[in-house]
Amino acid sequence: MDERNSGEPSTVVKWMLSHRDDAGFGDALKSLISYACVEWLRVTFGVQLAPEDALSRVMLADLSAYPVGRWLEHPERHCEEIAAFCEKAKSGEPLPGVTVDVPDVLDLRGVVCPGNAARSRLVMSGYPRGRVLKIDLDEGSPIENVPGALVADGCSIVSREKKDGFWEISVVKPLDSK
Repeated sequence: MDERNSGEPSTVVKWMLSHRDDAGFGDALKSLISYACVEWLRVTFGVQLAPEDALSRVMLADLSAYPVGRWLEHPERHCEEIAAFCEKAKSGEPLPGVTVDVPDVLDLRGVVCPGNAARSRLVMSGYPRGRVLKIDLDEGSPIENVPGALVADGCSIVSREKKDGFWEISVVKPLDSK
């Protein structure tokens, strides 16, 4: 696990080591990732976002060096990477491709079920109400399952369009908070 220059484990690593066997450890790691995203955007851009908004921005950037979506699927398996991510969040070094602007496209091609449904739900939870997000999905179970998961969360599917080898759906979170 990550250690500081002194050879002493960081505070995050100490916490992980002492709580690894606790019930709810995975959920605590998911929260930790969200708050690390908040911190990174605060340090980098000087903005304060809610955890779900910050997580949404980082996931929309689809960073190969920081596969947050994969970590969220099984956080217990990625403690070392999560600890390093949390420590890096304090550095002020920008995450490449992450902005406070909200992108309009989420590319989930190549992400297997149920990961694509989970990622799309997490992104939409922090996505602005009334704004349309286009989500690219593979054929087969992704196009069958992801729209249903989003509708179950209260989103509306505006359109489905077959492209060259994949599907593009347009999703909107309603303006009211029913």
